[in-house]
Amino acid sequence: MDVCNETGEPRVAEVEVWLTPEAGGEAVARCAQVLQVNPGETAVAHLRFVLEKPALWQAGSPNLYRLHARVTEQGVFTTHLCPAEAPMTDEDSVLFGVRTVQVDPVHGLRINGRTTKLKGGCLHHDNGVAGAVSLYDLEVRKLQALQAIGFNAVRTAHNPPSAAFIEACDRLGLYVLDEAFDAWGMGKQPGDYNQFFDTDWQRDLAAFVRRDRAHPSVILWSTGNEIVERGGLGGGYPLAARLAEAVHALDPSRPVTNAICSYWNGTDDAAAREMAIKILSAGQGALQNAQGDGKGDTGWERRSTPFANGLDVVGYNYMEDKYEQDYALYPQRVMLGTENYAKEIGIHWPMIEKLPYLLGDFTWTACDYIGEAGLGKGMMLAPDDPQLPTMQMGAIQQSGYPWRLADDADLALTGHRLPQGDYRSIVWGSEATALFSYDPADFGKVEVLSRWGFPGVQRCWTWPGAEGKPARVVVFSRAQEVVLLQNGAETARAQAGAATLPDLPLSFVFEVPYTPGKLEAVSYQDGREISRDALETTGAPAALRLTAEGALRADGHSVACVWAEVVDAAGRVVPNAAPALTAGLSGAGTLAGFGSANPITTDNYAAGRCQAYRGRALAVVRGGYETGSATLTVTAEGLPTASLTLAVAPAGGAV
Repeated sequence: MDVCNETGEPRVAEVEVWLTPEAGGEAVARCAQVLQVNPGETAVAHLRFVLEKPALWQAGSPNLYRLHARVTEQGVFTTHLCPAEAPMTDEDSVLFGVRTVQVDPVHGLRINGRTTKLKGGCLHHDNGVAGAVSLYDLEVRKLQALQAIGFNAVRTAHNPPSAAFIEACDRLGLYVLDEAFDAWGMGKQPGDYNQFFDTDWQRDLAAFVRRDRAHPSVILWSTGNEIVERGGLGGGYPLAARLAEAVHALDPSRPVTNAICSYWNGTDDAAAREMAIKILSAGQGALQNAQGDGKGDTGWERRSTPFANGLDVVGYNYMEDKYEQDYALYPQRVMLGTENYAKEIGIHWPMIEKLPYLLGDFTWTACDYIGEAGLGKGMMLAPDDPQLPTMQMGAIQQSGYPWRLADDADLALTGHRLPQGDYRSIVWGSEATALFSYDPADFGKVEVLSRWGFPGVQRCWTWPGAEGKPARVVVFSRAQEVVLLQNGAETARAQAGAATLPDLPLSFVFEVPYTPGKLEAVSYQDGREISRDALETTGAPAALRLTAEGALRADGHSVACVWAEVVDAAGRVVPNAAPALTAGLSGAGTLAGFGSANPITTDNYAAGRCQAYRGRALAVVRGGYETGSATLTVTAEGLPTASLTLAVAPAGGAV
């Protein structure tokens, strides 16, 4: 524990530390230490205590304590202690959990002695239509949705997260790969951190580690992502070791990593030319994160090994093909997939489970975000379209206005699960069946995806004007066999692996005539039904439905998210409805955001107006400091006005 003396005299102080269960109660451990702190200096109090039979923290069992600390001045030390007449005191507390973290190439990652694979997702800092604000309720909502998919870990890509985010991970039981920097001294974008790095990195890195090191959710530190200096330019090799050593000095209990990618930048001119030739000859088209070295060529290893010196875990971005090859070269190396393409999880996860030295995988990305517009988009092109060869080489990821979102995630900007999330959940072991279709208007076309994209299937069986025309139906399932039913009658069946989407094992593809009504997919294992899913043709939009998630307190920070859905007369969400919506809030609260998950939009999330996307929009209502109620009203032309009143409970009281 650090104790700072901001006075002009040498002070002696007593430091007390005690631990209580998070739920409250008597201290379960306590200790104290006395130390002298010279004027203007900081001294470290070393305190040790024994906690008998601790309740361990881990994913699925996030047992927490609260660590309390109190510093009490005793007096000024000259040749002896002169007692203070009015002793100064300072007190603070922090969430705390008891758990161990170990990594090695034989057992991989062990949490509390048990081997664990990281099922991870990369996250940017924003909270969808609410913007960059970090509020505990928003962080919890997002993280719980990820846990429902099967995620047990998140990576704070590529900057320190908010305190609210870390607290939410502590309480929910999610492992955190805590990342400090996206740039060092050599910049990536105008105005990025490189302009401060040389003068500020030591201070900023220390503040980052000191703030988060008491939190049990943090199990790995990362000193950077795709750092330009990774090839040795700018003193990158010794600098990487210095940063790792600085982290170890502040916290020797956790391993340190860095997310290293291929050499699409960060090399001298000769190496850059060599890389470009290899990439273009492989037909990959775009340089960033391309696999230019080729299997068996140790060029990447030759350049990156000095940069990895000092790292406990070597992070690999988009280089799954190198895991086994590199382990043969470096059998003591521990590896982690720090960033990978989402649609390839079904291909690579069996390998991740098999290789003990590989700790897990982090997908890019877990939640959609504002920026890198169209990074994950797809296009449907006719087989003879002259654009097709170019698009297949990666040019598809270039997206102009009005593209806004990355469109590459398991969760939409509004927080609902996308097909990518359903697929990942099934890859990770869910026995659910997930049923989707393509627009019949695109039947016979070729789907071209960005490397960060996912097939454009939809939870929709409402295609007006396509009656009787062929449609592609896609089912995600772990089953041996899937049977497709239309309006109760079997229309098709398929065995696992017979017809799949490219790069997506555990997918089933059917071609059937579009018939309005009910479409069902039933999964069978050893002749036994294990799960089913259904889509229904909806009627015309008939109403707006408002549904709240969360509750409000008069604390200025609590949030309720309200779905605004366009439904038919039977109460079903109309998946192709896109009316203009207007939202207003009255009473004890504010409308903190209102918008849809549409990746191509000019909507202003702060204006209270948006266009519904696939029948939905989301309102974020933030509580103020007054009790009472807040009423949300949403209107759309041609539909009845919808209103929902939310109670605002006293701060700290029951909701």
